[in-house]
Amino acid sequence: MPIFGLTGDWGSGKTTVLKILRRKGAEILSLDDLVHSAYKDKNSPIFKKVKREFPQVVKGERISSKRLGKIVFEDKKKLERLEKIVHPWVIKELKRWIKKSKREKIYIAEVPLLFEKKLDNIFDAIIFVYTPRKILMERLKRKTNFPSFLIRKRLSLFLPPQKKKRLSDFILRNDSNLDCLRKKVEKLWRILSHFSKIRKQIVL
Repeated sequence: MPIFGLTGDWGSGKTTVLKILRRKGAEILSLDDLVHSAYKDKNSPIFKKVKREFPQVVKGERISSKRLGKIVFEDKKKLERLEKIVHPWVIKELKRWIKKSKREKIYIAEVPLLFEKKLDNIFDAIIFVYTPRKILMERLKRKTNFPSFLIRKRLSLFLPPQKKKRLSDFILRNDSNLDCLRKKVEKLWRILSHFSKIRKQIVL
């Protein structure tokens, strides 16, 4: 079976989609979960390097993602320093996971910066979870309590969604409620289960 990359903007619902696909039977990998696990493991190389570079983000025996995010998203140079620590390691882990796949199942990896890091060529097809910007802003305001300007600033760090849509094989539009999203993921699952080759883009 093929290996799919799943991506989407911050707050688009890609993690929810991944969880639904896991319940359907997919073998999944979340790079965000991988990084957060490393942040909790004081013996991991990521923990040690981040602690050395940003000692103020260590809270007890773990790295505070909230503190770290506040620091790096307000300073582009600090964000670049963090990315130089985390991204080579996480990409190596992703490629190792792909190499170990046995192909009798459907494999799906959630990769937030899939296009930004030019990782689309290592997957058989790409699923993009798309939420229109107005709806996305409203959801992120409710979820984070961040002011609009800060949300826009963080979203500006990613490739524009219109470009991601053009580069994707499947576009999963998440602009309604959870029940509607589940139905779309069910349809997507049926397509993925019989995947051979994408001849044209599929919008759900």
